[in-house]
Amino acid sequence: MELKFEDLPHAIAQLIDQNSLILTRIQEAVASDLGNEEILTLGRICELLELKRQTIYSYVSKGKIPFHKRAGKLYFFRQEIKEWLKGETKDSLVEGISFNPKRKFRGRGFKK
Repeated sequence: MELKFEDLPHAIAQLIDQNSLILTRIQEAVASDLGNEEILTLGRICELLELKRQTIYSYVSKGKIPFHKRAGKLYFFRQEIKEWLKGETKDSLVEGISFNPKRKFRGRGFKK
């Protein structure tokens, strides 16, 4: 395509329009992605799960709950928390109880 000097203002106007359209679409896409992925702070996750801060800290230190840490602060993504809650089983919710199949119960009134 060959442009003449007289056509430059029109061509530049078209480029500017296309550029603004592309930027608008990119901003809409980014906004929709951020809208789907809500970020929760420690206080908000405590309210949402109805757990104390100490419990959440314990889960984080044991790697039981998905989290992200930036600048010394904990953040949680709502979608990851939903998936984590769906993936939990009843057995894993009971803390401090474990079953050892090798343990022998002789002499205690239990059958083998």
